[in-house]
Amino acid sequence: MLLLVIGFTYWTAPDRPTGSSTVTIADSLATRAAVPAASAVSSLENASREQPDTAVTDSVRSARRALLTPELGFFDEAASAEGKQVVVRNNKLEAVFNTRGGMLQQVTLKDGYKTYWDSLDIALWDEKVSTMNLEFAGRDGRTFKSSDFLFVPSDSAVDATASAKELRMKLASASGDAVLELVYFIQPDSYEVACEINVLKAGSNFDLAARPVVLRWNASGNQNEKGLANERSHTSIYFREFEEKRDYLSEGGDDDAVVETRLNWMAFKQNYFSCAVISEQGFAPGAQLGVRLPVDSAHTKHFTAAMAIPSAVPQSCTHQLRFFFGPNEFKTLKGLKVEEFDRIIDYGWSIIGWVNKNAIRPMFVFFDGFNLNYGIIILIITLIIKLILFPVTWKNFLSSAKMRVLKPDMDAINEKHKDDPMGKQQAIMSLYRQTGVNPFAGCIPVLLQMPILYAMFRFFPASIEFRGQSFLWADDLGAYDSILNLPFPIPFYGSHVSGFTLLMCISTFFYTRMTMANSATPTQPGMPNMKVIMHIFTVMMLFFFNGFASGLSLYYLTANFISIGQMWVIKNYIIDEDKLRSRIEDNKKKPKKKSGFAERLENMQKEQKKKLEQQKQKLKK
Repeated sequence: MLLLVIGFTYWTAPDRPTGSSTVTIADSLATRAAVPAASAVSSLENASREQPDTAVTDSVRSARRALLTPELGFFDEAASAEGKQVVVRNNKLEAVFNTRGGMLQQVTLKDGYKTYWDSLDIALWDEKVSTMNLEFAGRDGRTFKSSDFLFVPSDSAVDATASAKELRMKLASASGDAVLELVYFIQPDSYEVACEINVLKAGSNFDLAARPVVLRWNASGNQNEKGLANERSHTSIYFREFEEKRDYLSEGGDDDAVVETRLNWMAFKQNYFSCAVISEQGFAPGAQLGVRLPVDSAHTKHFTAAMAIPSAVPQSCTHQLRFFFGPNEFKTLKGLKVEEFDRIIDYGWSIIGWVNKNAIRPMFVFFDGFNLNYGIIILIITLIIKLILFPVTWKNFLSSAKMRVLKPDMDAINEKHKDDPMGKQQAIMSLYRQTGVNPFAGCIPVLLQMPILYAMFRFFPASIEFRGQSFLWADDLGAYDSILNLPFPIPFYGSHVSGFTLLMCISTFFYTRMTMANSATPTQPGMPNMKVIMHIFTVMMLFFFNGFASGLSLYYLTANFISIGQMWVIKNYIIDEDKLRSRIEDNKKKPKKKSGFAERLENMQKEQKKKLEQQKQKLKK
């Protein structure tokens, strides 16, 4: 079955576009091969980062002037000068822009979010290995990037903590003609930085409207959380095409995508934080997105995105973008009023996500209003869920009790018809009909509980509210807890012992024993031993949950204790097996009318048995 699923996924995967009449990003970037000078400068710049001494810096400056000036003509000064930083602050974040390129260099959150290991403000990416550029074409077909030029800022620093402010970055020719202007708008209490790209009249050397301007954004996420493996497993690129649902690249490893239609928004999602770009007008079809798993332990994922901004007016155009830099908090994302943007928080698919958004989250928000400890809130939510599901639990236990009462009769039928499978099946169906016992009655309650069980599995790791919240020995309910650090890592387990996970598995072991003791599932020849399987599953949970959010393990631990208590109450105070046995015996004495389905099924079985007897007789002859 696994091979079939993998094969079907591969077979139905969309093919990469091989050609299109629309100008794609690949087309617009292919002309870079005609500018070998840019590669030479890039190599020298990399060297300057590795060896930032004066000699290398001078070499880069000289190389930039010697190699770029002949290509760029009247951008001589812009091509040779070094960039300066312009810091923009509001009450939520600090954004650093660089005059070389006029784009964002770094964004740091300033409203209380800290890294786990060193309690520093959250820097959304590693600026040393990350870049943001606008790429555009010259009249002769060559491609240039904004970081090749120096932009003139309207201010050396911007403070937007009290009122809305703007920052203008302008690229001009030597004669003073404006070519490209970037205008950034900052509100005091917002995680957004709005951007207006104004492509102006460009003189004789450039035609910025000839091809779409391309926003190329490469970023490497920093490790901010306690568990790197768990943080990586919730980190990827999320995006949405117009008229489509939210989509995302693989969170488990390397992945790429070419967006076939207009792109509405794209986000570098890193577990609890995201940096995103939103376009109400839409990026052109052909946007290229990629995510890579790094080999080092300092970064979560490497993100790449290349998105073309379509030209609307020859020789000049204006395009608005909205950058978001902030936490993946449901109310914050919902407040942006961008279609599907709140689904950056992955609460699960279909009914699971619906349960989380419309039941679990409102319940959590209600109790959060009382300023309770988040561990206490988990206990309360678990208790409420188990009380709501109590009728389902009781129905399941009642079904098990009926099957347990019937076990002696089932054993007698198995012994009587051990060489006659068809006869055994008919006898069992007859027994069920006579006693009024439905063997499938216990399955429906289990199915009803599954959406809630899976919803909680998605809710706790996705909710930033639990990040940094302590309870008992756990210092972060959004990450794993540790009661013992091991001197060496254990494969598939880790180098720590999670206390809540250990207690959860112990409680699961006892709950399983109680459940199997109350179960009357007959053991058939060749069938696996369910008790052994359940115990193996419990040990697997110990490995599986050890690196998960401790809030999730706390929920399952609490749910196990409540389930054990419910089972004890039901067995000792609600269900009387002697009365149940007496009722079943009375049912045996009452004639039961067969349903139409049961009668047809019995006739089919008799007919099949008759055919088998005839085949046996022929074989004997």
